Amino acid sequence: MLPPAFRPLTQPLTPSTTRPYDHLTWLDANRLAPAAARVLAHEPLPAETRAYLDAAYAQARAQWLLRKTALQRFLALMNQEPSLPVILLKGAALALTLYDDPAIRPMNDIDLLAPPERLMDGVARLRQAGYEESGLAPGSDAGYLHHFIFVDRATGVRFEPHRTLPMLPAGNAGLDWFLNQTERHELEGAPFLTLTPAAQLLHAAAHAVLEHGGEQSAVGVWFYDIDQLLRRWGETLDWEQVLARAQILGWEAALHQAIHLARTWFGSPLPRAIRAWLEFPVDQLSGYNDFRSATSPRRTTSLAVLHIMRGLTWRQRMQQMMHMLLPSRAYMQRRYPGLPWLLAYPYRWFDAARKLH
Repeated sequence: MLPPAFRPLTQPLTPSTTRPYDHLTWLDANRLAPAAARVLAHEPLPAETRAYLDAAYAQARAQWLLRKTALQRFLALMNQEPSLPVILLKGAALALTLYDDPAIRPMNDIDLLAPPERLMDGVARLRQAGYEESGLAPGSDAGYLHHFIFVDRATGVRFEPHRTLPMLPAGNAGLDWFLNQTERHELEGAPFLTLTPAAQLLHAAAHAVLEHGGEQSAVGVWFYDIDQLLRRWGETLDWEQVLARAQILGWEAALHQAIHLARTWFGSPLPRAIRAWLEFPVDQLSGYNDFRSATSPRRTTSLAVLHIMRGLTWRQRMQQMMHMLLPSRAYMQRRYPGLPWLLAYPYRWFDAARKLH
């Protein structure tokens, strides 16, 4: 059976949907067109739809080859002695280990996690290797919120080394669990780590729902990841452990919503072990208040930033607040090109305060 999100593509295009291609445009916005091209490869489609999907897949394939080149160079740098273990996250990790064709999993950047005591070693290597650093205070140990941002100059591919996972509770207990939930893989001989399937699922749910607003504003491919995780691992996961960890982290309501949306959009199979749990009202689950705040139509960027900052240490919070209030002159000139840089500061403060309401 075709996933619900892809079924409309099998219907003839009518004048009302050809300008613009409403559903195709929605697929593009949600980074799902390459996946639709693969799923519908043997389905009879209108010629215009087939051409659109073929072009989307070809573009995604070219983008993946570029990212693969950048990732190989990055892994070679991290694996120089003394090697620095890196955990690939989200799109890159799933493209390489879950999808049979990495090209159908588009990504804007490559996220990774390193043990806190080794993170700055990795950052130093990237700086020494000539990666372009961006953020509020390049060259410092502050980064931007929970990560640093570097761009491979040769390919333009962005890497984001994380100091923690967004939306984790404060303290090291949550992060320590994820750091110990890893599997080893290789990309053409270069070793890297990913999270285990259970940890991938929890992180994917929190990322899509708590960090990015769930159905309100999250990108559809993130729920397709959850669909694919359920199809591959749903019946073999230790769901008792998964739900227990979700409750400890305060992510149970987010996980519930993420699985519900994956099923709604993609017809995800429901593992037998959680069918009763999925019938629970979401307001009875752990983390419901955070879930409600994160998915509210009133959610703002400033409130989302404050939510992420709860997972940082007090020193990191103060450091981030200082850099957010007083970013570097170079950053302000890039961020607000139409304003004299001195006037850009009060504008920034007013705009941030406005978005808190």
